[in-house]
Amino acid sequence: MFKGNALFEVQVRVDDRWRMEATFTEEQAALSCARVQMTVAGVQEVKVFKSRSLAGLAVQTAIFHRKVPEQKTKPLTIAGTAEGAPYCTELAELYGFDSRVVIGRLLRQFLDKFQVTPTELLHGWTYARKLDEQGTLMGAAIHAVARHHGDTHKVAVAARVKELRALVDRALVRARDFNAERKRLPAFDESDLAATSRRIGQAVGAEEHDFVFLAMLSQYLTSANSLAGKMELLVKMMARIDDPHLSALLEGVVADGLGAADVVKELLGAQPTLAAGLCALADTLYGRKPGEKDVPVHPLLACIGALTVTGRAPSCRVVLLERVRSALNSDQPLDRKDSKAEATLVETLALRLKGADGTLLGGAETEKALAKRLLRHRQAILRQQGMHDIADRLAGTFRPGEG
Repeated sequence: MFKGNALFEVQVRVDDRWRMEATFTEEQAALSCARVQMTVAGVQEVKVFKSRSLAGLAVQTAIFHRKVPEQKTKPLTIAGTAEGAPYCTELAELYGFDSRVVIGRLLRQFLDKFQVTPTELLHGWTYARKLDEQGTLMGAAIHAVARHHGDTHKVAVAARVKELRALVDRALVRARDFNAERKRLPAFDESDLAATSRRIGQAVGAEEHDFVFLAMLSQYLTSANSLAGKMELLVKMMARIDDPHLSALLEGVVADGLGAADVVKELLGAQPTLAAGLCALADTLYGRKPGEKDVPVHPLLACIGALTVTGRAPSCRVVLLERVRSALNSDQPLDRKDSKAEATLVETLALRLKGADGTLLGGAETEKALAKRLLRHRQAILRQQGMHDIADRLAGTFRPGEG
């Protein structure tokens, strides 16, 4: 065996199986390779063996042995509230826009981890099964919705949990059955969605058309690795079709994608301040071009904005408007680096949020949120000067819209 020369063998354990990764004639090269393997995803353990011949016998000695520390990940939890959850009793209601908005809010951590939308979760067996296997996550979401329904509709929470669980189980069975039967269904042709839609209708009937179409669409979207990539594919599809119903199905999934805060942040680009980002969203929803000093948004967001202006993306408009209202109602300053500029930025933002007819984007809710920001700013100034009593009394006299 190599006439007395040593041979160094690097072995790695992946998925609880050992395999030989590489062999070397130099010890340092083998050890270097072993250390690199320690950083490779999926590797659980690494060993280096030194093999040599001694008196005609093959002798093997382990000179390196390391186990890769297990990465402890926090369990997924529900990430928001069930506020606004519709009182669903039928599957069609569970698939509706209002329901998907709440699903997107509650299951945001799960959806972001797998880069899927609520539509894909409801129509794709792969992700529905993953969610069901998460243990308590689905149960926590169901209980959150049931408690909301108990508060708003005065129903027994335990009974509502049972009803919702039965409804979710029906959705799981439907997704599983589609997965089993999909090979018998017509092929999904993204280049001719009208023909695809006709073939689906002929195969399953009008009642099942939308579910099967969206299930096939969800399968197709797995070719994209990110939510933004999926949204880009969907917007391109919308540009190629004239059918209002199919366009609405596609647009709903785009709106699902906008429910992810990270996606909106990515599409807004590197905006210097919260105020600049909100101005960019306002320009997008009004179809206005950015100013010379403004940071342009991603072309995809500009395309979505154009669709909202023409009325082809009503769900996207609702989601983006909620983003504006949520940001205005948050405690985050409009400019983190200059808190003193808050009042000026509120005035600037109020102007940019107005359309050509003078109507404020988001109406009374936006006006109220802007007023609250001015109130907080004035109170902060008073407290900095030690006038805490006056700051507290200001809250009782200040009225939205007074500026």
